[in-house]
Amino acid sequence: MPGVHDFAIAGLGAVGSATAAELVRRGHSVIGFDRYRPPHTMGSAHSDTRMIREAWYHGSPYVPLVRDAHARWRQLERTSGRTLLRTTGALMMGPEGGRVFAGGPLREAIRPGTGDVALAPADVAERFPWLRPETGTVTIYEPGAAVLSLEACLEATLETAAGADLRFDEAVIEWSAAGSGVRIRTERAEYRARRLAIAAGAWTPQLVPELGLPLEVERTVQYWFEPAGLHALALAEGPAWVWELEREGTWYGFPPTARGLKAGMHFQAGRGTDVEQVDREVGASETEALRRLFDRYAPAVAGALAHASVCLYTNTPDEDFILDRHPDHREAVIFAGGSGHAFKFLPVLGAMMADLLTDEAPGQDVSLFSLDRFRADAA
Repeated sequence: MPGVHDFAIAGLGAVGSATAAELVRRGHSVIGFDRYRPPHTMGSAHSDTRMIREAWYHGSPYVPLVRDAHARWRQLERTSGRTLLRTTGALMMGPEGGRVFAGGPLREAIRPGTGDVALAPADVAERFPWLRPETGTVTIYEPGAAVLSLEACLEATLETAAGADLRFDEAVIEWSAAGSGVRIRTERAEYRARRLAIAAGAWTPQLVPELGLPLEVERTVQYWFEPAGLHALALAEGPAWVWELEREGTWYGFPPTARGLKAGMHFQAGRGTDVEQVDREVGASETEALRRLFDRYAPAVAGALAHASVCLYTNTPDEDFILDRHPDHREAVIFAGGSGHAFKFLPVLGAMMADLLTDEAPGQDVSLFSLDRFRADAA
């Protein structure tokens, strides 16, 4: 059996890689495992781009997290020499009484000094003429929002963790408490460590079945179209958008990259799946459903389909993350339930995981992510 490491990590996707990088930065010995070789297309941490924006979270505990994350991404960009994010602005759109604007906190994000503005449908069409919002659509434009280059971000994070022993194509099968540490069994061998970070995405429930985590794995699809039409060049400058439609669901799109114009649906009721039996084929009817949205709300900008890829959301019932110690084994810390919005927080989540693993005072409030909110026997 190999020697004892300070920390082991099960899952080297987004949060697992960030945790490894932070622990290495703090001078610890780390061994990590992933069933694939990231960045890969089998889980959640892929698909070219993600948004990072603040107004969306106005009035919630996520605001300091997103500000910290934005600063950390810029720092990683400087140290890595890679281009990781681009300021494009973002539109948050939806009906007055819909999910996006329910209760009004997002509207309150429009405050002096931020540059965030409310736009009427006619204003949207004038400023961004490829979009066609219907009467009654509420829009907030956040010019400081940015787009993260996902694979570059993950590669830069893994480079920062280069001092760790990273074992790709080696899945963790099970783990157990062992004396003052943990024992980890993979497909190839057994290992020991003082503490364990579990950040295995959709596979997390398999590693902690005793907790009965209330996680649902959702199959979602991202599409890339060739940019077309008179507005292709302007579209490339931004903004990204998240648009709640009353009948179809929540539609998002990104300024085109070398891969194309990316778009898809955020949260699709009834698309729950099993991680081991995911349908990874994208049907023609799925593509045509998204193309109909372009035809109606952004006509003549989506050309031929360039690519489509299945992605997995691992959702909690309240869409807040789980980031907590195992209730029965303090040697293990769990991250789960990214719920389609975790990637932007990656460097902060890695630091928060490292804080719990090393018994340091968390740099951010972690109470929102406690497992206790899902335990019937919690005090």
